Amino acid sequence: MSKYEASTLKKGLQILELLKKNRSLTLREIYEMLGLTKTTAFRLVNTLEDMDYIKKCGKYFELNSGMFLSTSEGKSSIDWTTLQSPYRLGVSVGENVYIGTLNGMELVMQQMIKPPFKEPFHQEIGNRSPAHQSAIGKVILAHLNPNEQKDLFSHLSLTQATEHTFVDPELFFHHLNVIKKQGFAIDDEERFLGVRCIAAPVFRDKQIIAAVAIAGPSESMKRSILRSLTRKMIDGSKEITNEIS
Repeated sequence: MSKYEASTLKKGLQILELLKKNRSLTLREIYEMLGLTKTTAFRLVNTLEDMDYIKKCGKYFELNSGMFLSTSEGKSSIDWTTLQSPYRLGVSVGENVYIGTLNGMELVMQQMIKPPFKEPFHQEIGNRSPAHQSAIGKVILAHLNPNEQKDLFSHLSLTQATEHTFVDPELFFHHLNVIKKQGFAIDDEERFLGVRCIAAPVFRDKQIIAAVAIAGPSESMKRSILRSLTRKMIDGSKEITNEIS
């Protein structure tokens, strides 16, 4: 141990590292994993919470990822895999969670998590697909400002993935207007047969920059429960918007 080492600072940083690795922990888990007394752990956690480095959700503590985001504008400054709220959404709905952004007419996957919702599923991150074929892409397209939307639509090619994919431009444009009014989009087997998806927009500085979605087999995401899932989806998207603000 260095003679210059500040033990209290070191313990505080160890708590941050522990939460970065484990997403969320109770006070008991923190002091047991680090070998601290309950009193010491409580004092350190309370200080970190007061300084907004961590936040408490119920009995769990987690990193306040907003403290670690770049303040520069634009989606490129956000590391979507560090956000905590998508994990809570996944646990709430029990289905895979996706976050995507738009690059031209392509959807780029920025985050994907699946049960048990402990870490990113890196195999999916970076994947690209036509924006019009998915709920994520549709909800982003629907919330673009008119000039951006007009420019993108001049390059729009409605390639068909399944029999349910939109291929009529006029019908698709009307569909986007409905999505914007209702605040969410549903992909009902439009990209993959047997898979349903619900997406809602994510904003920064009141501009659409991404969308979050849940997706799963049509057998588990039955039409009879889509309304309740949609409510959770909209609440989850608002929580993500708040986290990156």
